[in-house]
Amino acid sequence: MEDTTMLDASQALFQDLTFTIVPTSLSEERIRTLTDDITTNGGAVLPFDSSVGRIDRLEEVTYIISATSDFPDYHRALDLMIHVVKPAWVDGCLKTNKIKNPRAYSPDPALFMSDVVVCCGDIPPGDQDAIAGGVFATGGQFTATLSKLTTHLIALNMDDERCQLAVNKRLRCQIVLPHWFDDCLKVGRRINERPYTLPDPEILNIEAGPIPATKTSPQIREATNPDPNDAFPPTPPAHLESPRAIRAFDSKKVMLGEDLNLNEHLKGVITGLIKAGGGQITTSIEEAHIYVCNYRDGEDYVKASQANKDVGNLSWLYFLITHDTWTNPMRRMMHYPRPRDGIAGFQDYKISISSYTGEARVYLENLVKACGAEFTKTFKQDNTHLITAHKNSEKCEAAEEWGVDVVNHLWLEESYAKCKKQKMTDPRYTYFPPRTNMGEILGSTEIDRDAVEKMFFSKTRKPKAVKAPAQPGGVPAPSIPMGRMNSDRGAHTSPLAEKTSRRTKTTGDVVTPAPARHFGGKENETPGTAGSRGAKDRANARLHESAPDIAQFEKEMKRKGGVIHGGRRNKVDEGSDKSKRKGGRDSTSSKRSIEEVDGDDATTEDELTEEPGKKNKKARKDKLTPIKYRMLLSKDERWANDPDKESKDKARMRELGLFITDDFRKVDLLCAPKVVRTKKFVAALACAPTLVSSAFLDYALKNNKLPPPEKHPIDDREFSKTHGFRLRDAVERAEQNKHRLLKDWTIFCTEKVSGGFDTYNDIITANGGRCQRWQGRTTNVTASKRKIDTQPQEVSQNQEEDEGDVLYLISEPNKSEFKLWEKFRELAKKHDMIPRIVKTEWLLFVAMAQYVHWDEEWELNEEVVNAMGK
Repeated sequence: MEDTTMLDASQALFQDLTFTIVPTSLSEERIRTLTDDITTNGGAVLPFDSSVGRIDRLEEVTYIISATSDFPDYHRALDLMIHVVKPAWVDGCLKTNKIKNPRAYSPDPALFMSDVVVCCGDIPPGDQDAIAGGVFATGGQFTATLSKLTTHLIALNMDDERCQLAVNKRLRCQIVLPHWFDDCLKVGRRINERPYTLPDPEILNIEAGPIPATKTSPQIREATNPDPNDAFPPTPPAHLESPRAIRAFDSKKVMLGEDLNLNEHLKGVITGLIKAGGGQITTSIEEAHIYVCNYRDGEDYVKASQANKDVGNLSWLYFLITHDTWTNPMRRMMHYPRPRDGIAGFQDYKISISSYTGEARVYLENLVKACGAEFTKTFKQDNTHLITAHKNSEKCEAAEEWGVDVVNHLWLEESYAKCKKQKMTDPRYTYFPPRTNMGEILGSTEIDRDAVEKMFFSKTRKPKAVKAPAQPGGVPAPSIPMGRMNSDRGAHTSPLAEKTSRRTKTTGDVVTPAPARHFGGKENETPGTAGSRGAKDRANARLHESAPDIAQFEKEMKRKGGVIHGGRRNKVDEGSDKSKRKGGRDSTSSKRSIEEVDGDDATTEDELTEEPGKKNKKARKDKLTPIKYRMLLSKDERWANDPDKESKDKARMRELGLFITDDFRKVDLLCAPKVVRTKKFVAALACAPTLVSSAFLDYALKNNKLPPPEKHPIDDREFSKTHGFRLRDAVERAEQNKHRLLKDWTIFCTEKVSGGFDTYNDIITANGGRCQRWQGRTTNVTASKRKIDTQPQEVSQNQEEDEGDVLYLISEPNKSEFKLWEKFRELAKKHDMIPRIVKTEWLLFVAMAQYVHWDEEWELNEEVVNAMGK
């Protein structure tokens, strides 16, 4: 809960407290109001010196009022334990006449719910407690009562009393499902509320259409390229002089690093712009306030960073010139110097992206390269990773087929920010919120200054002199300081390391190897340790060297057919395969590749995909055949124990336009030797697919062309006799239902049901319903009646026999389930509904027939089970 400090009645609210107001993003009127409120209530306000851009007498300040964390003294204030709060903190204190908890009003970007005030509707108390705890932990506020300050009302439907009150009172709050907050926590960012907004949330609408493209994230504007040498310096704005303006270069000395490689003309233009802004150019790192360079190495970079000077790259410098306002270079990825050799482990990666356009695409392309990986515009089978904004694209389907890792951009950003490759096992990197374009939060990650300091300019390390490359004739050049070389690297290297770089040593040089940096969990290992520690270090080293092979093995295991029989690689010799991983790719090898057909990726001539060359002498340059049919197979055993043949046959079919998938949510053809009641078959019927027999695939494989589906229909005569309806009629109803057969239904299911909970969850979800696991806990779940509309509906099958007030529980005819049944009846009674405990047969019939129907033979009760002797 929120902490507050009680005050003596005779004491002013801000007595003995000292404030400074940072004017960034605040109007003159707002600053005057804050100043009056603070001084009237006993506080003192130290003026902010706009000409300096820093807070004078920072040690004397108790609270800093700022709308953003992007001001020069932010991190120093935190180190001094000074509270930094948003202006709303003052308003909150005055409203309650109490000192509010400053954490709830922090501008820290890591507290992504800091602007959120959450109120819950009629949802279970346990869920409310969980939401409240999560809101407080991420910087937001939770209130038990709905008020004008509420920004988000969390509810299950619009029938909730608080939802009706919010609508009637025209409160400016967003009414969202609890899923929104869950997904925010899963990705660690505040995501768009649009797909979760009641009364018609998109996440419950299977036919909602393609995920909309997003506008360019403001976090990456003018921060997409770390080395904008090709761009002419921008012109500063013709702004009016303002006493609150923070002048970027006023009274500042700027040093331009030699690794910028600026020509004299460009350097002269930049120098003139800095001087016009009140700054100076210096060649002394000791005198400089700002140091601009390309890479995180060199003597000057280390000295500037250790002295807490402002260190940024040319893109950051251009940003300051454009806006004439200081910004932290670590706030945006592409504003801070990049590591010369990228991030360890990325050199073996080949990364493509999907569903990003414009500046977002440019930003990610440059970030991939800055990490040290290879970026490919075309997605090929030998790619190691696909970074995507959502999973609704053909590239994602191909990645699943080829065993390529699919991640969101947070994995790339946080690996770069923390200077360390992040583990793919973290679910935040592989989670994609439904109906959400992750591009909306692109660039919200900041550089981790502690990680950068530890890796590149720790106080315990000093820059070293590096031997220059040999001059022509084999004569080594004299040693020069690192800060004066553009090709030097590794200011983070230990001073105990050899003076000659491994990359620049000449033949005959005798080099003493550098000590290991991180063995045993220590950065600086003392030489001459005991033999046991040395053995452990050598073992760790061998394990580290084997890591790429282990990762490759795990990737191959994901492929259909496993490591040996994947069937998706050309059989080339081991040497050529290694050369390809290092960048020298064999032009004769044939790899499948793919590009977006959705139109969301920028398509250029060099993005055209290549089909497998197979035995052809000339590589085919036409695009991969567009998908004509998406086929789901069920109970077809033609490839049992022969994954190599499976892979080749599926590749052949894909070239004909037939994509064989396991995703039952999007199916055009449903193929089986006969009508079966597997999970995939039953769930896929909701797509209203054309039902074909295995003979369809037999013909296609034999003749290398796709036959008309109607010539190979599935035989459902025996099924129709047994179950009383024809599948062709069910498919027609599915076409009308449009995945909404069970829309607004909540169906409960026990864990021990035959086939498993996930089976029935998938079937119910495919038909637009919601399946909830039933464990007998009535306090953690809720249910509501379905509205029955007497007017003619487009989907008559969904309304004809739906009683509206019946609550279903799918269970097993077993005495061990009796206790769960008793609790379920209590839940139904609590919500004024009729409990109905049913066999799995009920759901299978409804999903396959595609209309709601009831037969008493499906009902379960204690008498029936006792009679069965179970």
